[in-house]
Amino acid sequence: MKVIGLTGGIASGKSLVSDWFTKAHIKVIDADNVYKTLLKTNDNLYNEITDAFNLKKNNENRLNFKHLARIVFNDKDKLERLNNISHPYVINKVEQLIVKYKEESEKIIVLDVPLLFEANMEYLCDKIICVYIDRETQIERLMNRSNLEREVAIKRIDSQIDLEEKKAKADYVIDNSFSRDNSFLQFKQVLANIKALD
Repeated sequence: MKVIGLTGGIASGKSLVSDWFTKAHIKVIDADNVYKTLLKTNDNLYNEITDAFNLKKNNENRLNFKHLARIVFNDKDKLERLNNISHPYVINKVEQLIVKYKEESEKIIVLDVPLLFEANMEYLCDKIICVYIDRETQIERLMNRSNLEREVAIKRIDSQIDLEEKKAKADYVIDNSFSRDNSFLQFKQVLANIKALD
């Protein structure tokens, strides 16, 4: 079984490429969904985060993600603290899912992980794809998508490893700076290359 890491920057179009894999009948493990599910099902993770950031607890184990984002994206130390709490739980669950899909004889699975390099999860992957866009396009897309001021959008982008660095570390790059059709052609080529791997 081949494990393919899929990463990118915030608003780079990674979710679009992830959807294309799903439509190609390839199993995708979405790290963000794993994280959000764990927050609802794992009391230890929920309690660690609420205690670390003095957040109000409720009976439904629901975090106010927008409130938490405002806290951590304005303070790199707090963001690092959140990641240090969350990543071990997410990695553990992802490893369990990889084993499950291997037992089910899947030939290819995709790990959709925005912070693949930041969380040092490369060791799980046979190959890595980076969904890339140029910085100015990334800023504009994030401002439009999340209705953010330019300064706030830049702060969120800069909280991740620079996309140029991710691009350099990846085995494959899908440049999503142009049209969706152009990106889809690149995706089909990358998928053909992955399927041809021994």
